[in-house]
Amino acid sequence: MNTPKIIFALLGAATLAFAACAPAATPGPRAGGAAAQPTFVPAATEAPAMVATDGSGLAALVPPGADRMIIKDATLALEVTSLTTAVSGMTQLAADQGGYILETSTNGFDEHQTANLRMAVPAARFEATLERLRQMSSKVISEQGAGQDVSADYVDLQTRLANLEATSARVREFLQEAKTVEESLNVNAELSRLEGEIAQIKGQMKYYEGRSAFSTIAVSLTQVATAVEPTPTAVWDPNRSMERATTTAGRLSQGLIDVFIYVGIGFAPLWVPGLAVVAFLIWLGRRNIRTARPKPEAPAKPS
Repeated sequence: MNTPKIIFALLGAATLAFAACAPAATPGPRAGGAAAQPTFVPAATEAPAMVATDGSGLAALVPPGADRMIIKDATLALEVTSLTTAVSGMTQLAADQGGYILETSTNGFDEHQTANLRMAVPAARFEATLERLRQMSSKVISEQGAGQDVSADYVDLQTRLANLEATSARVREFLQEAKTVEESLNVNAELSRLEGEIAQIKGQMKYYEGRSAFSTIAVSLTQVATAVEPTPTAVWDPNRSMERATTTAGRLSQGLIDVFIYVGIGFAPLWVPGLAVVAFLIWLGRRNIRTARPKPEAPAKPS
């Protein structure tokens, strides 16, 4: 194989590479097809596909009913009464939802503290996580949400990747047919350029897959002190004082009556012996008094 043939072959490969970077009218399957990646290739018998346009103005065909790749993001500003408790609870919430905390920061001191968190949660749990965050706050100051449909971009990347991999395979054949060092260097340079573009496209596709699978939520927390209700000033109320005095007198009367009832019924078996003892003591006391009283002296007889 001579040098002109190599040059023409490289020109042909460059033409294919240029075609790979151009928008395709119909998305083709990815070479080596990874089973885990979404497939947006319409069947020949499907209805006309819906046309979606990516951010660069390139149109790509996305079949109706295909799984859309949506990148969801939200930003919340919340008020909480305890910053430490809120940060801990939201960190646990992210883990419970199958996500994780991307970053966190705390500023301020004492009652003037703020915190910022950014979490990633599965797209299927995005709305449920937002609702739980609202419930964990004392007040929602602001809330913004956004969604970006990257389905068309992903289809375009699939098509470009398939074309680039086909071109790369063709250039590899040229490399095997090279006869001189110069030819090998030229072909190898073209192959390196193609492999660099392939790696870049694969990285962009992986980014879309990860971002559409996990949504991000940025939370800004502000700690506010709990409002303390003022203590009402005491006002003298004679009617209330009369009610309290009447209630107290009634309770005392009930207590005294209860004592008499308990003593009268509880000690009933001791009443008869007790009365006998008391009567005996009274009789004994009166007897002693009579005995101790001096007898009057008899008057003297006249002599």
